[in-house]
Amino acid sequence: MTWQNDGEACRIQFATHEEIDDAVLRYWPEDDDKDLTTTIVKRGWAFIDGGEGHHTVYLHNLESRSLEKETIYMYQVGSVKGEETFWSDIYTFHTPSEDDSFEFVATGDMGTSNAVSMPNLLRVANQHRYDFIAFAGDQAYDMADFNGTKGDEYMNFVQDIYATIPVMAAPGNHEYTYNFSHYKNRFSINPYLESGFEDPTMYSFDYKSLHLVSFSSEVFFDQGSPEQIQTALHWLNEDLTKANANRHQRPWIMVFAHRPLYCSPSESEDCTWKANTMRYGRNDTDLGGLEALFLKHRVDAYICGHRHNYERTYPVAHDQRVATSYYQPPSYFQLVVGNAGNFQGTDSFVNDTVPIADWSALRYEGYGFSTIKVSPTKLYISHYQSLPKDGTLGQMVDRVVVRKSRYPPIAGSRRVFCNNMEESGQMKTSATASCILHP
Repeated sequence: MTWQNDGEACRIQFATHEEIDDAVLRYWPEDDDKDLTTTIVKRGWAFIDGGEGHHTVYLHNLESRSLEKETIYMYQVGSVKGEETFWSDIYTFHTPSEDDSFEFVATGDMGTSNAVSMPNLLRVANQHRYDFIAFAGDQAYDMADFNGTKGDEYMNFVQDIYATIPVMAAPGNHEYTYNFSHYKNRFSINPYLESGFEDPTMYSFDYKSLHLVSFSSEVFFDQGSPEQIQTALHWLNEDLTKANANRHQRPWIMVFAHRPLYCSPSESEDCTWKANTMRYGRNDTDLGGLEALFLKHRVDAYICGHRHNYERTYPVAHDQRVATSYYQPPSYFQLVVGNAGNFQGTDSFVNDTVPIADWSALRYEGYGFSTIKVSPTKLYISHYQSLPKDGTLGQMVDRVVVRKSRYPPIAGSRRVFCNNMEESGQMKTSATASCILHP
C-alpha cells in the first residue's frame, strides 16, 4: 500500500501465482459496513524473474477513490476467475487526521532472516498512529534470489505490515539485480508518474507540511550511467525547485535514499569514497552530487540506510559541522536508520586509530527504528531500540527537536556562503555550487 498526495487516496498491489480475469478492491469505513466502495481493474501483468527458472507472478494494482479524513477503513482484495471471486483476509488502514501534525516511521535494511525490528514495525502499523513508513532501501536480501522466489517469501513475510500502513520505499544496492526489476514491478504503486519520473525508483509526494522525496542512490554507482545520473539530478533539481517555492504550505523538505552522505567510522569505504561520491558526484562525470542540491534548495533532512546502525549528524556541509543547534539550522542534517535487522548484523563504530568526526552527534550500534513527528514548525525525531532476543521494544536511545519559523524567508533575502566566500543576491544555480544559507 502507498499514498497519493496528502493521503487523499491509496494504491494497493497484490500478487497471484495464476492469471486471473479481474482484480477487485472493496473497502468501507470501520463503523459503517454499508458504505461499501468497489474498484475493479482488469487483469494485471506477468512479472517474470530474470533467472533461469523464469519464476512468474501476476501483479495487480488497484486504487481507491477519494478517502474521508480521520477514518479507519477496512478492505479486501479479490481475484476473479470465471464465476468465482476469491477474497483476501480483511485488513485495516487509517487516513490522515484533520490536525496539521502527523507522525511517520523511518527505517531500512531488513530481510527475512534476523529481522529484529519486525515485531515493532507490525506493532506500530496496527496502532494507527503513524501515517506511513519511509523505507530507505535493501529489502529481503535479495528479492531476486532463488530464481525470484525470495521476493515472494519477503512480501508474504511483511504482508501484515505493508497491507496496514502505507510504505513509501526507496531502492537500495540489494535491489539492483536485473536492472531493479523486482523493485520496479513490486513497488510500481509508488507515485512516480505524478512526480514526473520515468520509473518507480524515484518520486516525491506531499503530506501536510512535508514534501518527501525518494531518490535512488544507486544511480551514482555501478548500476548508473552518466546519462542516468544527469536525468536523476535534473529531475531532483526540478522537484526541489517546485517544493522550495511552496514552503508557505509545505515548510519541510526531506529526501530519503539508501546510501549515506556522511557516516562513521571514517575508514569504511561506505564512509569515504562512496560517501564522497554521494556528496560530490562520480569522478568520471562533472555532473555533481547531492549535497550542492540539498544546500541550494535548503533541504532540511536526509534519511538513509546502508550502514546497519543508527547515526544522527549535526547540521553539516562540505564535511564540516556548521552548527550544533537544531534551531533554525543553517544546513541539512542526516539520519542513518539502516538497523531494522538483516542477516549481516549491525555495523560497529569502534576504531582506535581514526577519531569520530565532529559532525557526528549521536551513534547507536544496535537494532531499532526511528519515528518522526512533523508539525509546521517542529520535527520531533526519536529512535527506539529493538531488542535482539525477541524483537520487543527497548528504550529510546535518541530524541531531538528541530525548530524553524513558520514561514521561512526567501532564499534571496538571506546571506549565502559559497565555497567559503560570502555573496549577496540569489543562490548559484549550478548543480555543483557549494553554498550554505544563513538567516
